Order: sequence, then C-alpha cells, then structure tokens
Amino acid sequence: MPGEADITPQQILEDLRSSRGLEIRSSKEEPIAFGLVALVADVISEDASGAMDKVENAIRASPLVGEFEVLGSSRISATVRK
Repeated sequence: MPGEADITPQQILEDLRSSRGLEIRSSKEEPIAFGLVALVADVISEDASGAMDKVENAIRASPLVGEFEVLGSSRISATVRK
C-alpha cells in the first residue's frame, strides 16, 4: 500500500527496483477502495539464510510504502546436469 494517496504503484515499483535493489519477477495492481491501488509484486531473492528478512527490510525502508504484507513465499531449486 502506498504511504500517501498520490503515490502510484509504478512509483513504488521503480523505487523497489532502483533504490532498494530488489529483483521483481512480475507485478500487478489491485484496487483497494476509494481510489487507492495496491501493488502486488513477485520478488526474487537469493536462496540464503535471512533472505526474507532482507526483502522485508528493503520494502520497509522505502518512503513510498505505507504498509505491506507478505502473501507467500516459496523455495525453488534446480539441478542442472552437463
């Protein structure tokens, strides 16, 4: 959710990508109420201990974000044979 009504989801997305260094796989906008629109983003992080904390702290550090909620997380691993 944006910190203020005049902040667009695109502004938040750009801030998360450029200033916070997050890799965004996909995103979509969801109308909330009274003209407010939430950004739902699929964030990719390295498979390491504390990775989720790093993602949450990066989002929390954005002055454009008022509040956020983690909707889910998953771990994908792959083995490649040569």
